[in-house]
Amino acid sequence: MLLGYPETRATAAQEIRVETYPNGKIHFKVEVDEHQQPHGWSREYTETGTLKIERHFEHGFRDGVSRLYYTTGELMTEWVYSGGKRHGPSLGYFKNGRLKDKGIYQNDLLEGTVLKYYSGGTLKARMNFKHDRLEGESITYFENGQTQFIYRYFKGQLWTRKDYSPNGKLLRKQEFLRPPLQP
Repeated sequence: MLLGYPETRATAAQEIRVETYPNGKIHFKVEVDEHQQPHGWSREYTETGTLKIERHFEHGFRDGVSRLYYTTGELMTEWVYSGGKRHGPSLGYFKNGRLKDKGIYQNDLLEGTVLKYYSGGTLKARMNFKHDRLEGESITYFENGQTQFIYRYFKGQLWTRKDYSPNGKLLRKQEFLRPPLQP
């Protein structure tokens, strides 16, 4: 477990529901509680038997880690849920296993800094979010590490943009109409 959340064990009141493909391979495998609500792990597989997605539930609500996999079986994304909402780290991966992006959700909204990477591991972008909207400065980088764009946002609206060449030369600067300041 990359995010460090342990798997839970089914209790005596739980049962496991299984649905299969016509070829006999498992399509869905879901642990349910006494009210037939998902409780524990729910896993979906491809027709060839490769794990596609796994989610953890507490009495019908996503709670804990959820993971999405590429069709070839490599981990693509993992999120943490609490009470049915994303709440905690979110990590995305390239097929080669390197980190693609990472951020934090609070009450199902992106909050704070989101980092994106090129497949080789160098930083591609640094964006800041407040209540799931871009806020403040966001920078996009060329693969060589030089700044490509600098955007400034206020309450999700773009205020300024600067474009740079791969060698760091400022190519263009734009300012956009600003909304009136709100209390």
